Amino acid sequence: MTTMTINQAVEIISDLLQTLENAYWEAANCEEKDRVFNLSQILNAEYIELLKISVQDHHYEYEVISIAKAELLQALNNFAFNCQQHVRRQPTATRLQQLLSQFSNNLN
Repeated sequence: MTTMTINQAVEIISDLLQTLENAYWEAANCEEKDRVFNLSQILNAEYIELLKISVQDHHYEYEVISIAKAELLQALNNFAFNCQQHVRRQPTATRLQQLLSQFSNNLN
Protein backbone atom coordinates (compact mmCIF):
# COMPACT_ATOMS: atom_id res chain seq x y z
CA MET A 1 0.00 0.00 0.00
CA THR A 2 1.46 3.32 -1.08
CA THR A 3 0.41 6.54 0.51
CA MET A 4 -0.51 9.34 -1.83
CA THR A 5 0.22 12.98 -1.09
CA ILE A 6 -2.32 15.74 -1.65
CA ASN A 7 -0.22 16.96 -4.58
CA GLN A 8 -0.27 13.53 -6.22
CA ALA A 9 -4.04 13.28 -5.70
CA VAL A 10 -4.57 16.68 -7.32
CA GLU A 11 -2.52 15.61 -10.35
CA ILE A 12 -4.29 12.26 -10.77
CA ILE A 13 -7.77 13.73 -10.33
CA SER A 14 -6.97 16.51 -12.79
CA ASP A 15 -5.77 13.97 -15.37
CA LEU A 16 -8.84 11.83 -14.72
CA LEU A 17 -11.17 14.79 -15.23
CA GLN A 18 -9.51 15.64 -18.55
CA THR A 19 -9.73 12.04 -19.74
CA LEU A 20 -13.34 11.74 -18.57
CA GLU A 21 -14.16 14.83 -20.62
CA ASN A 22 -12.82 13.03 -23.68
CA ALA A 23 -14.85 9.94 -22.79
CA TYR A 24 -17.97 12.08 -22.40
CA TRP A 25 -17.68 13.52 -25.91
CA GLU A 26 -16.85 10.09 -27.35
CA ALA A 27 -19.88 8.43 -25.72
CA ALA A 28 -22.47 7.19 -28.19
CA ASN A 29 -25.62 7.57 -26.12
CA CYS A 30 -27.12 9.30 -23.08
CA GLU A 31 -26.67 6.32 -20.77
CA GLU A 32 -22.91 6.28 -21.40
CA LYS A 33 -22.72 10.05 -21.01
CA ASP A 34 -24.58 9.77 -17.69
CA ARG A 35 -22.04 7.26 -16.35
CA VAL A 36 -19.14 9.53 -17.29
CA PHE A 37 -20.91 12.62 -15.94
CA ASN A 38 -21.64 10.93 -12.61
CA LEU A 39 -17.98 10.08 -11.98
CA SER A 40 -16.90 13.50 -13.26
CA GLN A 41 -19.18 15.22 -10.73
CA ILE A 42 -17.80 13.14 -7.86
CA LEU A 43 -14.20 13.81 -8.85
CA ASN A 44 -14.86 17.47 -9.57
CA ALA A 45 -16.24 17.99 -6.06
CA GLU A 46 -13.14 16.31 -4.61
CA TYR A 47 -10.84 18.36 -6.85
CA ILE A 48 -12.46 21.63 -5.79
CA GLU A 49 -12.01 20.72 -2.12
CA LEU A 50 -8.36 19.83 -2.69
CA LEU A 51 -7.72 23.15 -4.40
CA LYS A 52 -8.80 24.90 -1.21
CA ILE A 53 -5.86 23.38 0.66
CA SER A 54 -2.77 25.55 0.95
CA VAL A 55 0.07 24.62 -1.40
CA GLN A 56 2.30 24.50 1.68
CA ASP A 57 0.27 21.49 2.88
CA HIS A 58 0.39 19.50 -0.38
CA HIS A 59 3.10 17.21 0.96
CA TYR A 60 0.72 15.70 3.54
CA GLU A 61 -0.98 12.36 3.05
CA TYR A 62 -4.18 12.53 0.99
CA GLU A 63 -7.53 11.68 2.56
CA VAL A 64 -10.83 11.77 0.69
CA ILE A 65 -12.77 14.92 1.62
CA SER A 66 -16.03 15.31 -0.29
CA ILE A 67 -17.44 11.78 -0.15
CA ALA A 68 -16.91 8.65 1.93
CA LYS A 69 -13.82 6.76 0.86
CA ALA A 70 -15.83 3.55 0.36
CA GLU A 71 -18.30 5.37 -1.90
CA LEU A 72 -15.49 6.84 -3.99
CA LEU A 73 -13.84 3.44 -4.37
CA GLN A 74 -17.18 1.91 -5.36
CA ALA A 75 -17.77 4.63 -7.98
CA LEU A 76 -14.24 4.16 -9.38
CA ASN A 77 -14.55 0.37 -9.50
CA ASN A 78 -18.01 0.46 -11.09
CA PHE A 79 -16.85 2.88 -13.75
CA ALA A 80 -13.67 0.88 -14.42
CA PHE A 81 -15.77 -2.27 -14.91
CA ASN A 82 -18.11 -0.53 -17.36
CA CYS A 83 -15.32 1.43 -19.01
CA GLN A 84 -14.03 -1.60 -20.90
CA GLN A 85 -17.36 -2.05 -22.64
CA HIS A 86 -18.45 1.53 -23.25
CA VAL A 87 -15.46 3.78 -23.97
CA ARG A 88 -15.17 3.84 -27.74
CA ARG A 89 -11.65 5.00 -28.48
CA GLN A 90 -8.76 2.82 -27.42
CA PRO A 91 -6.40 5.65 -26.32
CA THR A 92 -9.10 7.07 -24.04
CA ALA A 93 -10.00 3.64 -22.65
CA THR A 94 -6.34 2.81 -21.97
CA ARG A 95 -5.66 6.13 -20.28
CA LEU A 96 -8.82 5.85 -18.17
CA GLN A 97 -7.91 2.33 -17.04
CA GLN A 98 -4.41 3.47 -16.06
CA LEU A 99 -5.62 6.48 -14.10
CA LEU A 100 -8.52 4.66 -12.43
CA SER A 101 -6.21 1.85 -11.39
CA GLN A 102 -3.55 4.24 -10.11
CA PHE A 103 -6.04 6.29 -8.09
CA SER A 104 -7.88 3.25 -6.71
CA ASN A 105 -4.68 1.46 -5.71
CA ASN A 106 -3.43 4.51 -3.84
CA LEU A 107 -6.73 4.84 -1.99
CA ASN A 108 -6.66 1.27 -0.66
